[in-house]
Amino acid sequence: MTPTVAAFLISLVLSLSFSWQAPQPGTTAALLGGGVANVEAQQPANTVPKSELPAATASKSPSKPAAAQPSGKKEHTFRGTVEKIDASTGTLAVSGENVPGWMGPMTMNYRVASSDNLTVKVGDHIIAKVYDGDFSTLHDVRVVIVKLVVANELPPLSYVCPTLGEEGVLEGKPGKCPQSGAPLVPIRIVTVYSCLKVQSFIQDKPGICPVDRSELVPITAALYFTCRDESKLRELDPGTCVDGNARIKGYERRPHGDHNPRHGGQFFMADDSWHHLEGTLIRPNIFRVYFYNDMTQPLAVTDFSASVAKSDPKGIDVAASISLKPRQTKDHNILEVPMPGTALPANFALRVKFKPDDKERVFDFTFNDYSRDPGPAASSASAAIPTAAQPKSTTPATPAGPSGAVPPPNQTTPTMPSPETGDATFAPAPFRPAAPLPTTTPELLAELAKRAQAVTKALDQGDLTGLWYPAIGAKDVALALEENHITEIPEDRRPKMASAVKRLTTAAWQIDAAGDLGNKERLIPLCQDFAAAVADIESVYGSR
Repeated sequence: MTPTVAAFLISLVLSLSFSWQAPQPGTTAALLGGGVANVEAQQPANTVPKSELPAATASKSPSKPAAAQPSGKKEHTFRGTVEKIDASTGTLAVSGENVPGWMGPMTMNYRVASSDNLTVKVGDHIIAKVYDGDFSTLHDVRVVIVKLVVANELPPLSYVCPTLGEEGVLEGKPGKCPQSGAPLVPIRIVTVYSCLKVQSFIQDKPGICPVDRSELVPITAALYFTCRDESKLRELDPGTCVDGNARIKGYERRPHGDHNPRHGGQFFMADDSWHHLEGTLIRPNIFRVYFYNDMTQPLAVTDFSASVAKSDPKGIDVAASISLKPRQTKDHNILEVPMPGTALPANFALRVKFKPDDKERVFDFTFNDYSRDPGPAASSASAAIPTAAQPKSTTPATPAGPSGAVPPPNQTTPTMPSPETGDATFAPAPFRPAAPLPTTTPELLAELAKRAQAVTKALDQGDLTGLWYPAIGAKDVALALEENHITEIPEDRRPKMASAVKRLTTAAWQIDAAGDLGNKERLIPLCQDFAAAVADIESVYGSR
């Protein structure tokens, strides 16, 4: 499979065929729902305190290429809507619009690379910068106030390939598939909500799964309109059926539209954009890996080979690799192996080949606790969460086949009962504003040292996804020193200061990216570069 759009999860797509006027100073122009909208940028988003960051995020890329960074990388404009806030992991689940040349529309968990103050809430429209090679971090995030000029309830048209192997292609205008030459097919992409383990149930707002009472999770789907007595009908617009009744909504799952972990583990996508896996640590110390395709459907482990080794917090193997064995289940998608003597927190390096002659792919895991399957939604979350979605639909979804195509009409899914109105799926917690930086040079230098120590501690403890916070925070401190206190040092020391700040900034961005990729091997030299830059800054100002 060779999709042209690398993928990590879900969203409302902007139609690139619409024209829009350049914004006036202080505003940003955006396309929303097929009409032009003016949006006013507000302050940049902040991160959450270090104490609230866990050892792993819900979704991150597993491969181990060189870490991405803004410097020298192509910049893209990202737009999306905040679907969920997880203060415990410091991440936003954002329904991102199509970013040509970077990523298709999908809902993913993102880290926010900024420490400025802002309270982000569910439903906020945001705009940010993203960079080639880094699919997990949003930079320079702004909340925008949307003022609709032309309202349109329908999402704009996007164009996808119907051919096998090209499901990831998504364009903003008609054309042909790059490999097969087949005409692109128009669709409307939306963010909807599905049961985590019952893919056939989909509705257009948060709620509770009627099958197992778990919280619905956001996914990306294609919206269509059909009639109850005309199962072959798939229209892009509402209308009237032959019996005089209005057409009803239906949803089709999209490739890479659902990267939600099924078993409380850590979810990764391989660099081939097809294989996906979820690693878990099960009592009593069993390392278990579930494999999926790009539709998050179980993928049989035929010809797969994998081994896992215990590693230290620096990513170095401390024991011999042990081969994983298939677990006999209905889906045949599990490899596992007992890991006796494991103590929490536990670090593992998983090595996988999907074919005997395939390259070896490495996935790093850190478990601070044992994995737990998601259970029923908490009864305390009883208040409905208002959203801007369409009214609740009771239309059952038609699940897509392995290629993402709509199954034949005779393969429709039985209707599921709808959840009770008023059930809520989560109680979002807003990001807490970060404390403002100190203003004097001695205080800034003390803060820089504090954050540098936090980077070292996180690396020593194997907290890969927690490294970004103190690293990016130290970068902000260094920039404040350079911007506001450069005149306090002699002119002959200023070039050294500028060089150190640049090196620290570069290292901080690279630490952010490599941490999200689970790349311990890359992080060690980056943290060394980071520490050297901090030492140079401190030497420029001397002891204070």
